[in-house]
Amino acid sequence: DAVLLSHPDAAHLGAYPLAFSRYGMTCPAYATQAAHLMGRLCMQDVVRSLKAREEFVLFDERDVDAAFENITPLQYSQPKSLSGKHSDIVITAHAAGHTIGGAIWTISNGAEVVLYAIDFNQMNEKHLNRCSLMEGSTGTVASRLMRPSLLITDSYNALYKLPTRAKRAECFLDSIHSAVKRGGNVLVPVDSTARVLEIAYVINEWWPKDKRRRDSHALFLLARCGRKTKSFAQSLVGWMADSIESQLSDKDGKPFELRHVTVVQSMDELDRKMRSDPKSRTRARKAVVLATLEGMSLGYSQELFVRWTSDKSNAIVLPQRGPPKSPTRDLFNKWWEHTQGNLPRNSPMKLVAPTLLPGAEVQVTIKRRVPLEGSELD
Repeated sequence: DAVLLSHPDAAHLGAYPLAFSRYGMTCPAYATQAAHLMGRLCMQDVVRSLKAREEFVLFDERDVDAAFENITPLQYSQPKSLSGKHSDIVITAHAAGHTIGGAIWTISNGAEVVLYAIDFNQMNEKHLNRCSLMEGSTGTVASRLMRPSLLITDSYNALYKLPTRAKRAECFLDSIHSAVKRGGNVLVPVDSTARVLEIAYVINEWWPKDKRRRDSHALFLLARCGRKTKSFAQSLVGWMADSIESQLSDKDGKPFELRHVTVVQSMDELDRKMRSDPKSRTRARKAVVLATLEGMSLGYSQELFVRWTSDKSNAIVLPQRGPPKSPTRDLFNKWWEHTQGNLPRNSPMKLVAPTLLPGAEVQVTIKRRVPLEGSELD
């Protein structure tokens, strides 16, 4: 009778265009305004990545547009009654953190309240405030959400005892710096519209602190819809952390400018930029590249993975575990076994230096669409 979309990434809404266009799921759908805008862009990026490598026919960009035209965009804390026979049911989106426009939902009918809270973040981040489940400096659960009739949630990190966010961010940046220092390229696989914003913001703030790094390497976001991602993010600063929004009051400030990140939208454009080293007319410039998609099953991240892994000076830095059965998840599992496998059960995760995985093999299926030539045209 209704669809509630929680986050603007493929993991949370990737099947929606298919269900809408092929399986008749044309019932009303709801998302926050930010998730609606960035989610459409995410699926356009996915479709373009798929069509670049094979004859993908399940749905196309027109189906994506039609599906997202069916979505009613909402603001946070805006109650919305469902239409028709379910008009007594009221849905409300609350900030989930984790992604821009990400939502936890309350579904209310009289005194009965269902709380649907998937992939929420209880900590403030650089570009997002924490979820609405938490209020005040003590981190107590908001009273209006404290006693739902039913709670639906996930346990994605339940088996991991993670270090603090600050320590993880420091280790992430140190891993990039290690490869930069030895003269290698760095691949950071990212999604196209969700967690990429936090990752890009963190690296952008850190990047100018070392002049040698700026001189030897360039910082790129490589995504088929990369310029729109940046532009849309700048238009959605009202959905971001208070510190980002406050930049609007700064006469010289440009919120979410990412001035040290160069956006490129094709491998050819990346290659041209890397060849144009301002310090040398003969030497290609090295790079740190945030490349879509995060699983390395397809997209530019897969192309760079195949291109760069043969050189031991290069590095792949994984900001997340990646989708199940993807090369990113496979690589993460091998890294985990190599660095964390001997830890006692329920022990805290160790932060370790960048690691070589001797003998590790990751299976990658490469598909490309190429023009027919010569006798192939007959």
